[in-house]
Amino acid sequence: MDRVGCMIRARGFKRGGVPVPHRVPFKSGPIENAFLPKNAVVMLKDTRDAVEPLPVVYVGQEVRESQLIAKSAGRGSSNVHSPIPGIVRRIESTRTPGGFESRAILISLEGSFSVLGKRPERYLWKSLNKADIAHIVQEKGIVRISTGEPLAEILAERVARPGFILVISALEMDPYRRTEEELLAIRPEDIIDGCAIAARMTLPSRILLAVDEQISAATVDRLQTVIAASELEIAIQPFKRRFPQDLIRQMAEALDIADPGTLFLLEPGTLIALHEAVVANKPHIEQYVYVGGGAIKHPAILKARIGAPIGDLIEECGGFSGHPDTIVIGGPLRGRAAADLDVSVTRTTRAVLALTAEETKSAPERGCVRCGDCLAVCPEGLDPHAIFKLLRAGRRAEAVVAGLDRCSLCGSCAYVCRSRIPLVQKFDVAKRNEELL
Repeated sequence: MDRVGCMIRARGFKRGGVPVPHRVPFKSGPIENAFLPKNAVVMLKDTRDAVEPLPVVYVGQEVRESQLIAKSAGRGSSNVHSPIPGIVRRIESTRTPGGFESRAILISLEGSFSVLGKRPERYLWKSLNKADIAHIVQEKGIVRISTGEPLAEILAERVARPGFILVISALEMDPYRRTEEELLAIRPEDIIDGCAIAARMTLPSRILLAVDEQISAATVDRLQTVIAASELEIAIQPFKRRFPQDLIRQMAEALDIADPGTLFLLEPGTLIALHEAVVANKPHIEQYVYVGGGAIKHPAILKARIGAPIGDLIEECGGFSGHPDTIVIGGPLRGRAAADLDVSVTRTTRAVLALTAEETKSAPERGCVRCGDCLAVCPEGLDPHAIFKLLRAGRRAEAVVAGLDRCSLCGSCAYVCRSRIPLVQKFDVAKRNEELL
C-alpha cells in the first residue's frame, strides 16, 4: 500500500438515516483560547456507569494548574486535574450535562500558571516503551472525547483484540459542528503523531481516516503530505453526508464490515489530547468546543478550559443575537438541553448550540398520525413507534424483543416525527431501566 493516504470513493450506510444536504455557514480560521473562568466547576465523572474518582484535595486548599485533584478509583474512572490555579471552594454532588449525578470540585481562579503562556517541554516519545506510554496516558487523565471512557483503558482492551481497524473519525454529521474537520486542517501533524502513538500501543491491522465527502481539497492535500512524512499507512476514506454516519455500526455497514467491533474509533480531538499528554506532559484540562446556532452572534470554535461555564463561551462569541428557544450541549439531534448558562464544560463537551424557535420547530406533542417516517429513517431497521407504545403500556420486556436494546439513540426518529413525540427521550430512560415519566 502507498504510504500516502489516498482518497477513494465515498461510502454510506444502506438504510434509514437523515440526509444532511447543507451545513450552517462557518468561517474557518485559527482557534482561539477561551478566557479563563473565574470559577471552574470540574465534574469528576464523564460517564454514567463509571466509578467516581476520589478527590485528593480539600476545601480551602490551594491548587496549581494541572495538579491532580481526583484519582481514578476503578473501571471507567480517570484522573482529574485542575484546569486553573486557585482555591478549592466546594466539593459537592451536582447533575452533569449528561443528566447523571456526580461530585464536582469548584475552584476559584487565583495564583500563577504552570502551563498557560509557557513554552512546553517536548519529549521524544519514540524512545518510550508501551508501558511508559500507558502510564502517562492514565496519569494525565486522557479520555475519548466522544464517550468519556479512559483512553488508557480502551487502548489496553484493544491490545487483547488483534486484527482491528483504527479509524480516525472526523465525521460530524449534523449541519452545525465543524470541530474535528477544523482540527484536521489546523493541527494535522499532532493528530497523525497522536495516531502513531495509539498505533504503537495497539498494533492495528489497518488505519483509516474517515472524512466528510465535502472536505476541502486543501485539507486533503496537507493531510497527504503529513501522512507521507510519517511512518504510517493511512487511507483517507470519504463518507457520504448522512446522519448518523459517524456511529460505529453505520460506519461498519458502509465499509461492508460484518462485525462493528472490528472498528476502533478515535477522534482528532482525542488524538491531540493523547499527543499533548505524551509529548508535552499535559493533562486533559482543555476541550475544543464549537459554539453556534442561530441565536449566537459569531459562531466559533474555542479552546476552553474544563469546568468553564458555557455562558462564558457564549459571551466570547458576542452573546445572543436573539432569544434562544433552547440551548443544547452536543449536537442538535443527540444532544441534551442545558439547564442554565452555568453548566460547565467537561472532557466530552464538543458543542454548545443556542437554537432559535425556527431551528427547533418547537410544537406541542400530538397523537401519532401513523405516517411511518420514524420507521423509514431508523438506521437500525426498527419500528420506533411500536417500541414507544410498548414502553408506554409498561411492557418493557416486549420492547426489548422489538429492538429497544439495538436502538443507538441517534435521534433520527424524533427529528422527523411530525407529532413531536419525544421518542429518544423515552428510549433513553427505558434503556437505563428507569421508570417512564
